[in-house]
Amino acid sequence: MNQYHEVWEKAVEQLRKGIKKDFVLHTEGVVKAMKLLLEKEMGDPDILIPAAMLHDVGWAKVPKKYQCSANKDSLLKAMKLHIEYAPEIIRPILTTLGYKTVVINEITDIVVAHKFCNPTKLSKQLLIDADQLSDAFSEQFYSDVKAYNTTAEKHYNFRIKDNQFYTRTAVEIYTGLMHDRRSEIEKVLSNASPVLLH
Repeated sequence: MNQYHEVWEKAVEQLRKGIKKDFVLHTEGVVKAMKLLLEKEMGDPDILIPAAMLHDVGWAKVPKKYQCSANKDSLLKAMKLHIEYAPEIIRPILTTLGYKTVVINEITDIVVAHKFCNPTKLSKQLLIDADQLSDAFSEQFYSDVKAYNTTAEKHYNFRIKDNQFYTRTAVEIYTGLMHDRRSEIEKVLSNASPVLLH
């Protein structure tokens, strides 16, 4: 992240304000996933790495009552709000860091399309793929288990059904990562005391 350390520092300031889950950890996974995707997929890292870093900064302004709600409508409202708030956070950050308006517009456009869209543009598809891929990295996966107060097995079953990808590269990476998570879960279950399983 050295090349983009100023963007990352500004992003972290905002990500820490989100309370739904550990958005800093999640975003580290998204950046890691984006770098893996860009090893095989076409894309401009100078656009896509900052987009990955900034994709969830909108959570900083989403009211707690929506972020922490168990109500599906409230959670949907929270998801929509984090997209709506993103541009007003991203634009000042990138402007302060000297990014050109055309680049700021492109990064913002990619971020806004990472939920509730079915984009045809590869750059937007790559952010969606990276966002979903991050959930399968070990640290992010088990952090989400804790944040959502669930079990690793239930979370695995949710993730394996929930994610659909645009690129073959993402599918290949995700398949390997989820195989690792499955192996870890099976190992824990096989070592668990029968008393604990009832």
